[in-house]
Amino acid sequence: MLVCVCNRISDRDIRSAIHEGASGFRDVKSELGVGNCCGQCVPFAKGVVDDTLSQLQLSRGFQLAQELKA
Repeated sequence: MLVCVCNRISDRDIRSAIHEGASGFRDVKSELGVGNCCGQCVPFAKGVVDDTLSQLQLSRGFQLAQELKA
């Protein structure tokens, strides 16, 4: 889904940036340029960033739990 129309940035682009090491919205904004024009996308983009970070934390916690069982 297109998140930032001005810069043609999708939710996949944002998720990829997080998976490649961006640690928050500031990093995503700096790397991709999301929110640099009209700013209408900022609230939704921040939500995508927060959701992705939460999912990564849950996934890492699950992986750690599996490793501890083994």
